[in-house]
Amino acid sequence: MNELARKIVIGLEVETYSINVSSYSIGRSLSRPRPGLSEDGEQFSRDTSIGSEYKSRPYATVREAFFLLKTGLRKYLRRLYRAQKNFKNHNVPLLVGGWMDRAAGAHMHISVAGREMTPAMARSLAWHIHDHIPLLIALGANSPIWDRKMTAVASNRVLRGSRTYFRPIRRGRLSRKDNEEMVFNRGRKTKPPTLELRIFDSNLPEFLVASLCVVKAIALRWLKDQPSTNRVLYADYLRARVGAALRGTRCRIPWGGEWLSLGKYLDRFVREYREELEQMDVPDEIFDVLRLAKRGYNGARIVREACHNSIRVHPQTWQKRFAKRYESGLGTLLSGNLLATFAKELKVRLPNTGNVWLGRRGGAFN
Repeated sequence: MNELARKIVIGLEVETYSINVSSYSIGRSLSRPRPGLSEDGEQFSRDTSIGSEYKSRPYATVREAFFLLKTGLRKYLRRLYRAQKNFKNHNVPLLVGGWMDRAAGAHMHISVAGREMTPAMARSLAWHIHDHIPLLIALGANSPIWDRKMTAVASNRVLRGSRTYFRPIRRGRLSRKDNEEMVFNRGRKTKPPTLELRIFDSNLPEFLVASLCVVKAIALRWLKDQPSTNRVLYADYLRARVGAALRGTRCRIPWGGEWLSLGKYLDRFVREYREELEQMDVPDEIFDVLRLAKRGYNGARIVREACHNSIRVHPQTWQKRFAKRYESGLGTLLSGNLLATFAKELKVRLPNTGNVWLGRRGGAFN
């Protein structure tokens, strides 16, 4: 692990719907871990819109983020712990961006170790991140369900909520308003100032950490005072943003003046940021998420296929059937198993990624 990579510190806030383990009903009830389980720096709180919110401790490395995010979310699974009196009737998180008529998101807070983030620093970093936001939307899209109905959209949250909750901004612009996609967060006594990125759907740890990995690579290049890699016209940016929310991994994203498929965009990103990725000690499971994206899979596609499977079995009770499978799969995933095992619980078969290369054929990143 390169010491420079530890200087970019990132924390996550994850809003969640809930599954009641007694009735397997999906709603916005509060999920709580058993008292006394939280660690220093993390918080389990009530979100006024969705129900529950998990606030992580700051992560200095990608590997740390992957381990601790799973460990933190696992604490919601009360039936796994001893002396739990009411383990038959509690709520576990449903990590999706939409289900009812409200959106659940994930916010990313970026800071620099040993330095206080100033508005000028945040604006400079936001300049580097801005034109890669369509990639982050496509990679993290996870709200194909809206108002309890299946849709063909990858991220209903981005399409329906951008104007109200995270309005698009132009490259180089940054404010302290909470309703923009990137915000300078002044912090408080227990939290340093950060650049807050608000466009992510609530999602499984694998997809959230893959997005964190992309952001960290961009931030490392910024920290080394190197120029930003992608600059596009604002009109193209808005078009790509909507396309990523609509079509997810089937979208096309501009790099400069060239519109690329998501797979080619990822390859170019890996080539451009190879040095930063090598410095970060990224777990294999996170590279597998990027390979899955090249094969056309993100969280939205997994959820949609799982819901289709439940509808085919019994249309009248498909949501309950999906919730039961999801609760079982989440317990497996947060216990250290692979994403493919989680998908198997949902009756979704993920494609083989063994022959999927990242970067360039003959010189793929490993």
